Amino acid sequence: MSESPPDADAFATAAGGDANLEALAARVDAQADDLIALLDLLTVVRGLSDELVPELRTAVSENREPLADLRTSLENEETMHLVEQVGDNADALADLLDLVVVAQDLSAELVPELRTVAAENRGEIAKLRVAFEREETLVLLRQIGDNTDTFLDLLSTLEVASGALADVAPEDEAAAEAAREDVRRLATAFDRAESVDTLVALGENMDTVRGLLALVEGFGDAADRSTEEYYRLGTQLGQAADVAERASDPRVIETLDAGASAFADETADRRVGLFGLFSALRNDDVQRTLGTLVDAAERVGRTRNSGSE
Repeated sequence: MSESPPDADAFATAAGGDANLEALAARVDAQADDLIALLDLLTVVRGLSDELVPELRTAVSENREPLADLRTSLENEETMHLVEQVGDNADALADLLDLVVVAQDLSAELVPELRTVAAENRGEIAKLRVAFEREETLVLLRQIGDNTDTFLDLLSTLEVASGALADVAPEDEAAAEAAREDVRRLATAFDRAESVDTLVALGENMDTVRGLLALVEGFGDAADRSTEEYYRLGTQLGQAADVAERASDPRVIETLDAGASAFADETADRRVGLFGLFSALRNDDVQRTLGTLVDAAERVGRTRNSGSE
């Protein structure tokens, strides 16, 4: 293969260089405005640095010891901790600063008005101070402070009671007179000796009543029963009491005692075979006993059947 002549290589190199120069010139031309602005900024920065560098060197040499002290103080653990806290609470600090500015503006607006009010009401303020400095007022304030929760509950109760009275208060005189008559009858009923004795007995046995309530509450917590469940339990106990009352009938007791005496009598050693059993079935007393047992079995089966349904 033949080699290319030297003139051809030089021409290709020159052509490639011209293409690169043209591309570079095109890019510089496209970014001419930004390049000019950057050169201007570089000129300004260089001039500023020429002016500031001597001043900065002089300031550093003159304040070398204060800067060292400042660096030492910034490197303390307390300072680092304070800076970290300020950084972690930057938003809260900014809000606090805004609040301080608002408070300053508000105080600047209110202070003249407050001074005017204080000047105009100096006598009333002095009387109020004398009233608050009395021992009775201080004792009352201490009692209110010690019983704040009770006082708030009382205010809530008074508010509810006032609303209830406003709702139930009669609007006309006839209804008011009828209500007063009902109140009189109620007062007359409570003035009776029986009512008074009942209230006195209730007051004397209040500890017992509280004990019974606590007992029922304890049973409820232990057995995890509600009020309705206790009602059903009371109904069942009442039914059991009725059953016990019927079982304690003298005739039932005599019948059970007569039957039990046969088991408890040690002298009774009667032997009955199959023919003796058939013979005993013709006895009226045995037939009555068997009839009672059959009747009881039928009633028990009927009750269990209805309960299962």
